[in-house]
Amino acid sequence: MTTTTKTLTQLLEAAGSCWAPLAAGDNSWSDHDNSAVQWLLDRYDDCPDDLCNYEQSDFVNLDMPYTYDLLKFYQQHEDGVKGLFDEWMGAIGATSTLEALEGQTIEDPEDMMTAMVNLAMTYAAGMIWDDIRREV
Repeated sequence: MTTTTKTLTQLLEAAGSCWAPLAAGDNSWSDHDNSAVQWLLDRYDDCPDDLCNYEQSDFVNLDMPYTYDLLKFYQQHEDGVKGLFDEWMGAIGATSTLEALEGQTIEDPEDMMTAMVNLAMTYAAGMIWDDIRREV
């Protein structure tokens, strides 16, 4: 599949994605005003095909491999990460953060933050990829 002639913003608009207004710079709909998702939209706007890599990998391996950067990302986008993490928890049927993080190595609060960023951003990238695949 190749979408190289269109930007991620154009693909999301064509697909009628809930993220299209945010991608186009309209963050007036508070349910979708998410700075963490905005980061993904900006990152992949010129290379939407690269989102296909999220079918096989995750945020840590594709976009942000360093713990320091993940912690900084969490601090800068805490509300967005928590919102996406809560959505992901609902999608997998988890009823608590501890249940959702089962199987992760959590030795201190920083481990919890980095795991939340990885899971939330991987989930968000997957949602965006699913949205644009409908259009292509």
